[in-house]
Amino acid sequence: MPRKEVAAEHQLYQSYDTPEEIERIKVHYEKDPRFFDLLTGGTWHVYSHSLWTRDDMTSTQAEEAKLDLLGEAMQLKPGKRILDVGAGWGGPLVYLCKQYGVTGVGIMLNEDQRASAQARAKEYGVDATFYVSHWKDYGQSNEFDAVFSDEVMAHFPDLGAYFQHTWNIMKMGGRFVNKELHYTHKRYSYFGRTGEHVHALYGYAGYYVTLGEELVAFNNSGFELIQEINLPMTHYQRTMDQWLKNMYSNQEELKTLSNEQTYQDFRKYLKIMRRVFSTNAMSSNVVIGEKIDPDDHA
Repeated sequence: MPRKEVAAEHQLYQSYDTPEEIERIKVHYEKDPRFFDLLTGGTWHVYSHSLWTRDDMTSTQAEEAKLDLLGEAMQLKPGKRILDVGAGWGGPLVYLCKQYGVTGVGIMLNEDQRASAQARAKEYGVDATFYVSHWKDYGQSNEFDAVFSDEVMAHFPDLGAYFQHTWNIMKMGGRFVNKELHYTHKRYSYFGRTGEHVHALYGYAGYYVTLGEELVAFNNSGFELIQEINLPMTHYQRTMDQWLKNMYSNQEELKTLSNEQTYQDFRKYLKIMRRVFSTNAMSSNVVIGEKIDPDDHA
């Protein structure tokens, strides 16, 4: 049976100029920060899957287990300066600064997110600063010891340009860590009418690729692959179950913070993705790379 034709303006992998790209990405996140606090539930309000290494873990413990995985991958220690691309409401960067004694910078596209993140940094007394900025516009040559992102790169249509920019702003020998969802095969890149709902909720600015495509762009930008870690999708299934429970338990406040339609749209979105994550359509991968000297042929 032929696949239903998708309207041109709703096609995946469209190319927008930067101002329109920013506005489209902001569609999903321009809500009262409290909305996402209630949805995610844990102390650090991580808007991506946690790492459930024990059956008796709390949401906060599972968040911290995942953040520690990223921190260890970046080889964090006191004195290092790190950049969080797509810092959300600040929780992950604040935790890493508190836990590892590093200096942090986070960038995002929403002022409400920035204000919430900066307040969190002040609350925990960490050296973390947040800016509203597109990744193209932030960072100086050789500025950071490490750069990381967590399920943000799906908003970037040009991975080659993003990786090259990241390479430029990192110090030689620095670590680049990216955790992202990937299609396991190109045939999953559009999953029908339910996918249309998810795509619309993200302002038609989602660009998931296969892990192979990411690794090719990664290598072409000059990074040396140190390790790739495949995280079982059961971690996302349990995270989604917790988020759906949080939404149901806090439905009246969530509706007050947004409206009935937004609440229902997000519930539907989470249920769709929970179902997708129970199939073989997507994988969760951490890619760890290092900036190497292109003239070093040892």
